Amino acid sequence: MSTGDEAAIPEVGSYVAEYFGYQVYPGVAGGPEALEAQQSGCCPFLSMAKSEARPCVKGETSRGVCTVSSVVDEVRDDWLVCPNRALDPIFMGQAARRLFGYAEDAALHFIAAPTLSDPATREIVRDAVAKAEHVLVYFQEKLGGELGISKTPASPEFSFDWTLVEVLEVTPLLSLGRFGILELQTMDFHGSYRHAVGLMRSELQRNPNGFHEYLQTGEGRSSLSEGMETPNLSNVFKRTFYQMVYKFQLAGHSDCAGSGFAVPRSVWTSWARHLANPSLVEQRDGTFILGRGDGDEASLEGNSWIFVFELDKSNYSRNSGTPNVIRPWRVIKTDAETLIQMALRESPARALADGSPIFSVTERARQKIRRHWPAVVPKSRAGSQDSTLF
Repeated sequence: MSTGDEAAIPEVGSYVAEYFGYQVYPGVAGGPEALEAQQSGCCPFLSMAKSEARPCVKGETSRGVCTVSSVVDEVRDDWLVCPNRALDPIFMGQAARRLFGYAEDAALHFIAAPTLSDPATREIVRDAVAKAEHVLVYFQEKLGGELGISKTPASPEFSFDWTLVEVLEVTPLLSLGRFGILELQTMDFHGSYRHAVGLMRSELQRNPNGFHEYLQTGEGRSSLSEGMETPNLSNVFKRTFYQMVYKFQLAGHSDCAGSGFAVPRSVWTSWARHLANPSLVEQRDGTFILGRGDGDEASLEGNSWIFVFELDKSNYSRNSGTPNVIRPWRVIKTDAETLIQMALRESPARALADGSPIFSVTERARQKIRRHWPAVVPKSRAGSQDSTLF
């Protein structure tokens, strides 16, 4: 949906896109709710999960930055840079139903572990269990602490971003069922957000009532981009791949309902090259199979899913009282063996098939040597792959 600001979006550059949960680029979500969150430093998503006001937990140089808008391959996308931004009970509830095999119309109570100290929450759990309704208690770094598996002499220790645990009984004593694993992938950026955050903070303190109007000016828009650099695409995949494969293997254990990775659409797109530009085979239920030419879901091992989501800006307005919601884009079934095959075998094989990556290495080496010894390395012509000087 057009916000009227798209024409002013530069072709390049990274911008703070959401500040304390509310959109500031390309359009600015104003209104008293947004201003209150930004002045108080409150995280709308942690506050919603805990049913009480909670501050942003990020460091001073990145405080309040939820998403960053950046251009990759000539496409501008929003990149999540804070895991708490995805604390959306509707989206996470949909993922949980897929992992645990709950029907879409079955009652599901999705409860943050710390809220169990509230007598009202306890009563909800008791009532739901008595009615044989599904209850999942979830643990996250800022919501009860991360859970995981312990190290052994032959395996490392692993923590889970989200651990979902079935509550079967609470009377007279607690009885737990299966657990599910849900990982969330954010994006790292080169550099820091220190300059942009500092400019926004200063202006907010100087003129809070005019802050949103300021962000719509040329100077304000420039402040959102001050010192901002590009996303670190390769690093994110490299640090994620091993954990993804390992945790997808855990999904085969009888006590584990399933394992899922939740990734923004921008991150999924950036992973395509690492996974040999995979095909997605659509299934009758609207989900997809990753990389299997025959689309045979039965051939996949375990219950492993990649949940691709995006920010829903269709209801964006300048005076929106709530942050943009998260909506599913693709639900993709896969397994560890498929990922290993695609990332470690198919992608390298395709990259080397025509030899162009090898030629690019030698050509870049030529040009770097030319800086130090120009007499022996003439300027390369477009498309030249001559290596006679080596």
